[in-house]
Amino acid sequence: MNRSLAVRAALALFAATGLAPAQSVSQLLARLDRAAATFKGAKADLRRTSYTASINVTEEESGSTVIRRAGPGKLEFRIDITGANANTWVIRDQTAEHYLPAMNQREPWDIRKYRDLAQTLLVLGFGMSGRELAASYTVSNPRRDTVAGRAATAVDLAPKSQDAIEKLHLKKVELWVADDTAAPAREKFYFTDGNTWTVEYFNVQMNPKLPASALDLPKGAKRVKMQ
Repeated sequence: MNRSLAVRAALALFAATGLAPAQSVSQLLARLDRAAATFKGAKADLRRTSYTASINVTEEESGSTVIRRAGPGKLEFRIDITGANANTWVIRDQTAEHYLPAMNQREPWDIRKYRDLAQTLLVLGFGMSGRELAASYTVSNPRRDTVAGRAATAVDLAPKSQDAIEKLHLKKVELWVADDTAAPAREKFYFTDGNTWTVEYFNVQMNPKLPASALDLPKGAKRVKMQ
């Protein structure tokens, strides 16, 4: 088969499967730049799967997240996990709060030194420009895939930050960016001890109206100061 016929055959295959040809890394980063310029916030349901290699155990939990741009370069976010181990994390500025509904208890944490690391693990990719992503990670191996029936571009991310490598023991991340939202559809984190976290996002709403109160925790909860 000559080259032109091979190209047409490949395009026909992509069309038949509903997948466009893979974007290059530079094309994906440019798309993230455009999306970040108009990003105000997002809401999504999520499912997180954690694998612990030392005991060969996989655990799954579900919930939702809210991400809000509070100003230039300033993201606030809330993650609610439901079920038997229900809990909530809210991160604003230099503070994180962990809410335990079973105890009606709020635990504040000072994260001035670790805010970027917290964002890496909790909401990687939401509102992040291509320039920011490339500054934090070496981006490689772009490929086409689907996540829950949604077309996406998947890439491998190798962390550049020594904090991510030494404090999080992060080896690499796989990131799937959905075609329809330019936001993460799936993230898989690989750690040096063999553990993994996989997070999938569903029912994603981009730029909904999100007042600051959307991240508020119950005012009557007991505040416990952490050491």
